[in-house]
Amino acid sequence: MFEDRAAYARTAPRAGRISRLLASTILSGTALCGLTGPGLAQQAGLAQEAGGAIELSELSVTGQGRGATLGGALYGPGGALGAVPGYVASRSTVATKTDTPILETAQSISVVGRKQIEDQNALTINQALRYTPSVTTEQRGGAGSTRLEQFYIRGFTAPIFLDGLPLPGSRDASPTIDPYRLERVDIIKGPASVLYGQSGPGGIVNLVSKVPQFVRHGEIFVQGGGFSEVRGGFDVGGPVGDGTGGVADQFAYRVVGLGWKGDGPAVTTQVERFFINPSLTWRPDADTQLTIIGNYQRDPFSGFYGGFPAVGTVFPRNFGNGVFGRLPVDFYDGDRGIERSDRTQASISYLFDHRLNENLRFHSAGRYLRTEGDYRSVYSAFNPQNGPFASGPIIPRAVTGSQVGIDAWTIDNNFVANFETGPVAHTALLGVDHRTFRTRTLGAPFPTAPGLNALVPNYDMNIAFPAFTTDATITAEQTGVYFQDQIKFDRLVLTLGGRYDVARQSGPTRTLATGALAIQNVPADAFTGRASLLYLFDNGIAPYVSYSEAFEPIATGRIFDTAFGTVGRIPDPVSSNQYEAGIKYQPPGTDILLTAAAFDIRRSNATQPDPNNSGFVVQTGEVGVQGIEFEARANINDNLTLIGGFSILDIKNTRDITNTTNDLTGQPVPLLGRSPVLVPDSTASLFADYRFTDGPLLGLQVGGGVRYLGPSWGDPANTFKVPDSVLVDAVASYDLKYLDATLQGFQLQLNAQNLLDERYVTGCFSYSGCYYGLPRTVYATLRYRW
Repeated sequence: MFEDRAAYARTAPRAGRISRLLASTILSGTALCGLTGPGLAQQAGLAQEAGGAIELSELSVTGQGRGATLGGALYGPGGALGAVPGYVASRSTVATKTDTPILETAQSISVVGRKQIEDQNALTINQALRYTPSVTTEQRGGAGSTRLEQFYIRGFTAPIFLDGLPLPGSRDASPTIDPYRLERVDIIKGPASVLYGQSGPGGIVNLVSKVPQFVRHGEIFVQGGGFSEVRGGFDVGGPVGDGTGGVADQFAYRVVGLGWKGDGPAVTTQVERFFINPSLTWRPDADTQLTIIGNYQRDPFSGFYGGFPAVGTVFPRNFGNGVFGRLPVDFYDGDRGIERSDRTQASISYLFDHRLNENLRFHSAGRYLRTEGDYRSVYSAFNPQNGPFASGPIIPRAVTGSQVGIDAWTIDNNFVANFETGPVAHTALLGVDHRTFRTRTLGAPFPTAPGLNALVPNYDMNIAFPAFTTDATITAEQTGVYFQDQIKFDRLVLTLGGRYDVARQSGPTRTLATGALAIQNVPADAFTGRASLLYLFDNGIAPYVSYSEAFEPIATGRIFDTAFGTVGRIPDPVSSNQYEAGIKYQPPGTDILLTAAAFDIRRSNATQPDPNNSGFVVQTGEVGVQGIEFEARANINDNLTLIGGFSILDIKNTRDITNTTNDLTGQPVPLLGRSPVLVPDSTASLFADYRFTDGPLLGLQVGGGVRYLGPSWGDPANTFKVPDSVLVDAVASYDLKYLDATLQGFQLQLNAQNLLDERYVTGCFSYSGCYYGLPRTVYATLRYRW
């Protein structure tokens, strides 16, 4: 293997061609000796997983036993879409849609691998992202953790992609992805529209599915703990054939399944989930791979989504009758007769890769997804009665609900070409993608509901659910054409990219009581670009600068413009741009990756009420964020792995003509210069894991982490802050074969999250809406692998 990773990165294309020639020669020779290709390939795969000293990522693991495999390189261990060795990924596709070393990518990237997910026992995507710098999770509290994937990246909400394809967003029918389905989670920070279309300025999260491997494997586990919860799952797969060279040897399968049932964090609530996730890969030759992935998931109960007034959570409250203090962390503000979060989702998707020749590759991915959600809730009302002067035992409430169905079609096709123009090497990307999200929503109003006595709560008040008042069928479409060129001249890497998108949101909304129909038809188009420059030193240091853009269509409001008559014109899309400068460092010969970045983001063109033309809007809103972040990931040796990082953000409304209300004084105050809510000004984290490989503690693994969540503003007027918090997590596991040889493959693991049981508020968006984080949870897991 190359000990100098920088040198390896520069010579990889040539080395790949040489290794493919050697592989073909070796495998041909072994076939003459009576050894079949599949058997040798399986041995090679096992050697690679065992951490052998021979670099085999380019060898075929298909039934054909020849050449280099697309699937083995991309989806195999250490590949850009494959299993992450320990805690450190060296390659990713998230920033470029090409197989690119993270060290050579001039934008901040974080990768959460399977081992980290398991060691930390992350049960949701929110929990999997907890130790990622500049990413803050669970703003709506840990109590609603299975219902929605809500997080911020660099101060902004971010979309979720699965296998490079966008997932639709809708509060009550959003598809949720269980981490047990995933091989890894790749995060790119900063605007990313140049490759992914409409998205915000913070970045995107791309979830990477487990896919079939041509090596037999299996796992089952059972877990208990938390809130009287029981979870169990299995992950089995491998080649379909027996290695004799028949057609069956071209296929591999994988089936992942999980069941979960228990109480929710809030009293009276429940969590229930099960899914089945089968997949099949066809690899007819070393240059072609097709994977089909199916999924069916039911979430009949999803815990809790409620929030509480700041007075009673952030601040102590006088509840009367001599009771003064805060609401318990397991408090529930709803009603059993109304509470509902019932969601079903199903999807079928494909991943296709084909190498046309040594220099040209084609990739195609597509998915159809159907998700349905039935949501009903009684919740603490967002009104002045739950404001800064609230007191007494009665918490005012409201009631609402919806029924939502989503059909989502997504497809992405691209070509990747590798060629040279003199001394300059190019990796060129050209692609087109399309998405159609069709959403039907039955919506209800928000009438008041009977107040809840916090001292003697009655959760069975026979509250009437309001009749649905609107029926909306909205179709959101987007088609984009994108290009990119990664240009290498010696150690210099220049990346240029651009994209043009055409989007439209259209459809009717009917008022059920009157039959009145409102038709929406909002087209939008945008060009976004990215440029970056990186220099890769021989010592593993790579400084870089980059510029990137994003856009978000605006579906409501009109700009006053006499050229468009009395209806005005459609607003331009919201635009975002980021300037980033950073340094990456990977000491040669190590599994250590250090990254540091400073960035400046502007999100512009947000609409605000037109002060001079009633009923119209102007595009004067702008939010700016400046920040720094640092991340360290390291597989120090066979014993010790660790991750750590911190971020500091300064986020402000930099252009704004609107006012908000200071709830303490009742007076209007300008939003200009104030900070958005729910965004902590700093975060820091450190997690380490140590495995004993000899001595009396052989087989024992211990680890733990500390998470710091800085203070955040709790209301738009910035009159109060949510205090900071420090959370401690711990893990211990034991390989039971060291206790008894007959227990080969069994592992026992114990996880504690928020070990010190700190009571903390994850965020508030006003005095009437604050959210508790999860209290201490302890889970025990028994896992068997073969």
